[in-house]
Parts: sequence; structure tokens; C-alpha cells
Amino acid sequence: MSALWARMRRPTRFIVGTTLLGTGVYGLDARTEAQLIQRNIRTFYNGIALAVDYKLNFRPSLEPDSASRIESLHERVANRIFDVFERNGGLYIKVGQVIGTQSAVLPPAYQRRARRLYDAAPALPFEVVERVFREDFNGLHPSQVFSEFEMLPVASASIAQVHRARLHSGEVVAVKIQKPAILKQMDWDLLAFRILLQVYERLFDLPLSWSSDYIEKHIRMETDFISEASNTEKAKEYFNEEATFRDRVYVPKVYHNISSKRVLVSEWVDGVQVTDAQKLKAKNLNLDRAMYTTIEAFSSQIFKSGFVHGDPHPGNVLVRKHPTIKDDVQVVIIDHGLYIQESEKFRLEYCKLWEALFMLDMDTMNRICKSWGIEDSNMFASITLQKPFSPNKAVHLGKANVNMQDIYELQVSLKDRIKNFLKDQALFPRELIFVSRNMNIVRANNKALGSPVNRINVMARWALRGLAEQRNVSLDDNQSITTGQKFRSYLYSTWRLWLFDCTLMVMSVSFWLVKLRDKTNRLLYGSTSQGFEEVLDQKLKEQLQQQFGIVIDESLFDA
Repeated sequence: MSALWARMRRPTRFIVGTTLLGTGVYGLDARTEAQLIQRNIRTFYNGIALAVDYKLNFRPSLEPDSASRIESLHERVANRIFDVFERNGGLYIKVGQVIGTQSAVLPPAYQRRARRLYDAAPALPFEVVERVFREDFNGLHPSQVFSEFEMLPVASASIAQVHRARLHSGEVVAVKIQKPAILKQMDWDLLAFRILLQVYERLFDLPLSWSSDYIEKHIRMETDFISEASNTEKAKEYFNEEATFRDRVYVPKVYHNISSKRVLVSEWVDGVQVTDAQKLKAKNLNLDRAMYTTIEAFSSQIFKSGFVHGDPHPGNVLVRKHPTIKDDVQVVIIDHGLYIQESEKFRLEYCKLWEALFMLDMDTMNRICKSWGIEDSNMFASITLQKPFSPNKAVHLGKANVNMQDIYELQVSLKDRIKNFLKDQALFPRELIFVSRNMNIVRANNKALGSPVNRINVMARWALRGLAEQRNVSLDDNQSITTGQKFRSYLYSTWRLWLFDCTLMVMSVSFWLVKLRDKTNRLLYGSTSQGFEEVLDQKLKEQLQQQFGIVIDESLFDA
């Protein structure tokens, strides 16, 4: 062997040696828990491949088969990138889920493929769970801390899995155990995510990397269960102190003395997922009341407390019978790992923006959008309300009636529209990334139950409450204001409140007309019609397609 090696030329020896070394390192990496080398090679290879694929093949034209060729390209690339998310697991699944819930401007192929990620978090064997527990609790086995501990998890997610256990005092608890590879993979995963965003930004000349710092910060916080315990206590305190939610919303308590950075022990609560209509009816739980409370709870976080749950999907919102009030329900909110704290400046501006949208106060709306670096305030208003918005009149959209020339022009101009939508990235409030995620998930939850609640009206009222409270405080604190000025300010606020209520009343009438139409169709024809959220979705999809060339998949909001 040594003689053969000696006869090789130096370049050959270098190639053979490098190949052997690389194969050996790759093989050793495959045996590790984190598999850092494999995951990063897979990420960068596929990341560059899909970028090249788009660069070479995304060429809209007037040819009859142009649309089908581009759709095939989207399908091919979506499968490639989401296959990487699934195979890499861990934080890649979390990033993919974020993309999935924020995919309104992505092609339908991406929207369809993203939904599969919610079932792509396999559970780890008990031996791994035991090792994590021993490492965080000085060698103690779960059986030494709990009188009972179920070895099979009741749920598994991208970052952790949950086991049911019982304390020696008899209390049943949920034990959330972090998957050990997460912390080893996190730095590399987030670095790869950041690099790819920068590469795509250069390749496609689109603003992509501006949000990476904010997203990375909150993903890191989500892997710290001490931070999650703190979030839980803060959310619990708010709902207990806010009179509207006292006893209506419940946050399970945390057992801090037996929790750690990777193990979180909290009160076990039996409940039904808020969108499981069949189980809610079987247990005689009022689904309308449950959804109304849910939308109110998250709206109050956005507009009043400023401390906002970033992941209110159905698995994190449970419903149970009210412990003290007969025939009522109580909403239980769990999994408080992903939270954002709005700045007071953003919270007030967002309240004012919603007020301006309903009052058609275009000067205020344009001023706020401009201060946030947003060029197209009308498009932003439609995205914010998640319904078509017009500054002059009610939006009336029929079926899209476009020809091939229109499709071509929309495709080639879409890049410029997205690029110019956000004029100044530095001014854009990062809070909107997760506030929009919260709103989108809550809207999907409401739609899943047939839109029993007028979500937009509920949110608008909480926007006004968040704003009115600040105005009252300002008046009380400013002793230099005369009695006459206070009275005029009171009259002005009352007048605007009356106008606002009239606007909401008109929307309420529209909402109940849709509900009445649905019931009439069911009674007379046995048919099912679209719910209020579905009507808004359809109008918004048509507007985005006609005005901005963005095609939304029919089942996007069902995820």
C-alpha cells in the first residue's frame, strides 16, 4: 500500500487523501446526534441548486405553456427546499413552519408543501429523554423526581417533546423535554439560514435578510425554557389582572423548582383543541364562545399589553368546561416559548393605524406607513386587515378576467412591486413579523370553525381600547391642561368613538347577513355556503391577483 502511495503523483495523492479524509469525517458525523456536516452540506447544495434553477428557468413569456412551465418550476423547487427542512429536522422545521404561515406572497406550490411540516417532528426514544433529564438534574432519573412518568410522549414538536407525569404530591404535570441536538445545531443552522438569505438577496435583488436578526433572536429565546417559564408567568399575570379575561382565560402554572433550561414542568390541563368542532360539540362546549374568547385574548395582547404570543396554533389553545360557571367555557393557552414584547411606540402606532383604517383617515394611515418605511399603504392595509381595502369606496371584485398579456405583465412586474413595497428596511417595525403571524393563525382558527366570530370587529375594538387608555392617562397626567381643553378633548374622543362604533356596526350587519344567508341556504337547499372569513379570504385573494399578480392557493388558510 505504501509503495502504491509512493508511485502516485502529488496531485493524485492530494485528491485521494482529501477524498478519504472527507469520507471518514462524513461517516463519523453521520454517527453523531447533531450531524452538523451532513445537514450543512445538504443545506448549501440544495440552496444553491434551487437558486440556479430559478435563475435559469424562471422566464415568463407569452407562450401558451409558460404558466404551466413556471408552475412546474415552483413545484420542483418547493419540494426540494421543504425536503431539506424535513430531513434536517430541528430548527429547520421551525423555520419552515414560519415560512408556511407567512406564505401569502409565495406560489401555491410552496403553500401546499409547507403544511406537511406540521407532521414532520418525530419523537425521540426514552433513553435520550432520560439522558437530558440526568444532565440537567445532577444525575437524577425521572422516576426519582416523579411518582409516575410515561415513557411515550403525548406530543412531539420541532424543539421538544412532552411527557405526562405525576408528582409525589399527586398532581398531574406536563414535562417538556428539549431535544438534545437542538443546542448543538442551532448556531450552524442559523448561520446557514443567514448566509442563504444574503445569497438570495444578491441573486434576485430582493430585500430578504433585513429580518434575520430579529427572527434569530426569538428562535434562540424559544430554546431557553427558563425564558419560557418567565413568559408563562407574565402572560398568566396579565390575564388574571385584566378584568375581561379573569376566569375566562387560563394559563397553567409552572413548577420552577423542578424546571431547567431544557426541562419545563407545568400543570397538566385536559382540554379540546379550539378548532376541533366535533369534540367541542361532543363535550357540549360552546365553540362560538370559545373562539370569541380566543380572538379577544390575542387581540388584547396585540393592542393593549404589547406582550404577544407568537405561535397561537390550535395545539396551543385548548378549551374546557368552566370550573365555576355552569354551561360556560374556559380557554387554556399553553406553550409560551415564542413571545415578542412590542415597544410602546409601535403599540400605540398600530392602534392608531387600525383606528385610521376604519375611519378612512388616509392622512394618518399614510403618515404611519411612511414612518415605517412602507411605500404602498393600500396594499399594507389589505394585508393588515386580511380583507380588501379601498380608501374611497367598498371594494367590489368579480371573477378575475385577465388574458395572457395581463398574466405576463403581472409576472414580470411582481419582483419590482415586492421590492418597492418596503422602501426603507431600517424603519420597518420588526414586531410586525410575529404580530402578523399571530393574526394569520388566529384567522385560520376562526375559519376552521366556520367563522363564528367577526374577528375584524373584535380586533378593532381592542385597538380602540388600547388607544383610549393611553389618551386617558395622558389627560390625567398633564395637569397644565385647562378644564375647557379637557372638555373639548372629551367631546372629540366621544365623537370619534361614536363614528368608530357606527363603522363597526355596518361591518357587524354585513357579518350577520352572511350568517343569515348561510343558514337560509342550509334550510332551503341543504347546501353549505362560505363563512365570513372565507368571503374575506376570497375577496383578498382576488384583489391580490388582480392588482399585484399574487396567486393564493385555495387552501392556504386551512393549514
